[in-house]
Amino acid sequence: TGVDPSPAMMGASPLAQQVKLVEGKAERIPLPDASADFISMGYALRHLDDLATAFAEFQRILKAGGALCILEITVPRAAWARWVLKTYMRRIVPWLASRLSKHQDTPELMRYHWDTIEACIAPDAVMDAMRRAGFVTVSRDIEMGIFSAYRGQKPPVEGQSVP
Repeated sequence: TGVDPSPAMMGASPLAQQVKLVEGKAERIPLPDASADFISMGYALRHLDDLATAFAEFQRILKAGGALCILEITVPRAAWARWVLKTYMRRIVPWLASRLSKHQDTPELMRYHWDTIEACIAPDAVMDAMRRAGFVTVSRDIEMGIFSAYRGQKPPVEGQSVP
């Protein structure tokens, strides 16, 4: 099941014919309690209005022992790496988009992408919010200094084994 706040995005998805898609937001998911074994959110953390509410919703939706994985681009810690990524996202990607896209507004959308990355919640704050929401075995893996994978698990029922 896929959840997205935009009917247009769901309609444009190549998955529209293969999976159930429902309109909703992370802070209010139209699914029953304990109905998911796994929740994944890709590169949308920076668009959440209320992190605590979203994580509480994830807890509500997950079955006991269920897993959460959130993928996000993280601003690099080193100033030089931030400069490289910002230059790439605000100049090179929009320039390429202006050459390759048929849509006139695509370069501006690509510049906006950096703004959302730069404003994203700090990794430690994400992990703290996950723990406060009740997730256990909270961890973060990072690749290339910018790609973060946050993981957590809803506690299993007493005596339940989880892989």
